[in-house]
Amino acid sequence: MMTGEPKVFGATESSGEKVVNPEPRADACILIWLAGGMAAPETFDPKRYLPFEKGLAVEKILSTFPAIDTSVDGLKISAGLENIAKVMDRATLVRSHVQADLGNILHSRHQYHWHTGYVPPITVAAPHLGAWMAKVLGPRNPVIPPFINIGQRIEGVGEQEELKAFTTAGFFGSEFGPFNLPFPEDAVRAVRPPDGMDPSRFANRYRAYRKLIDQNPHREFLSDYQQESMLRSFDNAHRLLESKEKDAFDLELEPKEVREKYGSSRFGRGCLLARRLVEAGARYIEVTT
Repeated sequence: MMTGEPKVFGATESSGEKVVNPEPRADACILIWLAGGMAAPETFDPKRYLPFEKGLAVEKILSTFPAIDTSVDGLKISAGLENIAKVMDRATLVRSHVQADLGNILHSRHQYHWHTGYVPPITVAAPHLGAWMAKVLGPRNPVIPPFINIGQRIEGVGEQEELKAFTTAGFFGSEFGPFNLPFPEDAVRAVRPPDGMDPSRFANRYRAYRKLIDQNPHREFLSDYQQESMLRSFDNAHRLLESKEKDAFDLELEPKEVREKYGSSRFGRGCLLARRLVEAGARYIEVTT
């Protein structure tokens, strides 16, 4: 805990030293979300290692892989992450966080906490981290959605309902919500009219839809803010479909050798798509499986 002006470690109040916070250099974020939860002692926080032997007491097994050196003196991570070890000088490793005790049954409750900062259940719809960035920082490119969610399937019931609960803009309004792309290899279809529909017919359908919204008898039950936010989200989506930036969603435009480096898995394709969309002007992208 610290009060008053922020200080450098070791600086005292009488020293008169002040921390000059660095200017932020990043204007976009790609969050790689490993939803299953990787074991810290087997990855970035290795503990004492003992080779497994028959009869070895469970309590003596803290890490099942030996630790290896990294590009940072004195910092070790687990064997198997040799390529990551080479670039740890470009990383910030947090080993001090303690998660709230939300039970060990559903990962989704912990995901809700991480993504919103709120411990579920709560009585209001809490905005996702990506929605905060879309709301506070705004879009980098007015055509590209500022908050894009890649690889997450949220249809269904049970745990999927809890995923839906935090994959939202919450009380910010729908215009700050996620542009969902559950299958990155099919992302280009999300920015094209349905098969068999030419652009003029699609434009006519959009105008007809706007009229239906204006004549909706249930509009009186929505706040003006929510109605306007919903309409802006429709306008944003329509503008994207008419833009040249929609090509960023097409992975086939990437050279074959680059696609092969990322691999053919849904996660690998998702990472490639995230890179393309950040280059096109996305603000926040989450990639998961």
